[in-house]
Amino acid sequence: MKRPNVWIYAFGLLLLIGLFCLLLIVNLRLAGASQLGTDFFEGWQSARLLLQQGVSPYSSEAAQQIARAATDIGLNAETVGFNAPLYALILYLPLAIVKDFKLAHAIGMVLAELSLGLAVYLGLRITTWRPKAWVTGLWLGFGLLWFPSALAVLGGDVVPAVLLMVTLALWAIRTRRDELAGVALGLATMRPHVAGVVIGVIFIWAVLNRRGLIVMWFFITLALLSLFFALFLPSWPLQYLAMIINRQRPLIGQTIGEALGVFFPGVGTRLGQAVSGLAVALTLFELILNHRSGMRAFLWLAALSLTLTAWTSVRFQPQDMILFLPALILAGSLWVERWRRLGLWVTLIVMTGLGIGSWGLVSWRLMESLHEQNMALLMLLIPLVVVGLLYWVRWWAIRPPSVWLELIQREDIESLD
Repeated sequence: MKRPNVWIYAFGLLLLIGLFCLLLIVNLRLAGASQLGTDFFEGWQSARLLLQQGVSPYSSEAAQQIARAATDIGLNAETVGFNAPLYALILYLPLAIVKDFKLAHAIGMVLAELSLGLAVYLGLRITTWRPKAWVTGLWLGFGLLWFPSALAVLGGDVVPAVLLMVTLALWAIRTRRDELAGVALGLATMRPHVAGVVIGVIFIWAVLNRRGLIVMWFFITLALLSLFFALFLPSWPLQYLAMIINRQRPLIGQTIGEALGVFFPGVGTRLGQAVSGLAVALTLFELILNHRSGMRAFLWLAALSLTLTAWTSVRFQPQDMILFLPALILAGSLWVERWRRLGLWVTLIVMTGLGIGSWGLVSWRLMESLHEQNMALLMLLIPLVVVGLLYWVRWWAIRPPSVWLELIQREDIESLD
């Protein structure tokens, strides 16, 4: 039996270390020049205050210290304080030992870039599409450079990690690793308002399809995370619930009603409620209709729920739109499966259009605090385009294979892309 070549593994490890160092150097320059990173600063500073001073991230004292420190280093946006479950600090605890914010921010940017890259890779793996290296490279480039991703990376945001966990859960469900799927979904609750809809859809689908291990391991993961962080702050669940009930620290972002209110001030709120009701009803309708239509129908349903989250009255930020990446990859895989070369061209045109369009909607400016109209345009147009693309490929996703030629083409699409 041939032994694996140790030198190959050593070279691969050195290559990864070199890539990490290169990204860190580039990100140090970007972090110093961009003045973004308010969300990262709140999490990082909250972890430092908890570990070094024992101060609860939910206390007014912590909010005041964070606001003063943010002003001192010249961050652009106003801080509202830490407003996530305490176990969301799991991403920041390793970086809390770093005293310099710019260095910690640069490391956070590297982690965000790696999370996005892995999420795109897993997004391709959950489909039957196996593109060539140059196509995969284009997807990675798009996943890192369109406006929502660029903002998430430069801000050192936690959303790329949430996207990675959701995509990992979808891959695990597709490969019947239900325990891993439950753990990944539990970790995705670091941002419960953006991951809640897709988690709810997956729960209902899992129960209806007798995949209860997903639900069980989700709650086991939440229990273990809660107990572990209770060692740092025993009363954190009560403090977190009190913060939510009293609305002490509102979420940053824009709801669909507020986005519509920018252009229709008189009826924006009511229009937003109607759109939210329609989004929820559409998600439930598709879930009831297609809960037993096969794995690709499930992936399409999950992609739809991720996209429609922006229109369910939750506060959405531009960087949260990276959650649309699985939907775009799924649509691209179906175009290529049906139309081969033409499908690849359609995919490239859509990637280019969304990449340029997302930057054009914000006037090619990279800021955390966008103008109200730019934010509203993103909230209205980007989800509308992605939902339209999903319904373009809906029939191909939910229709079971009926011809032997379709079964052959569906295996692994490698040769013509």
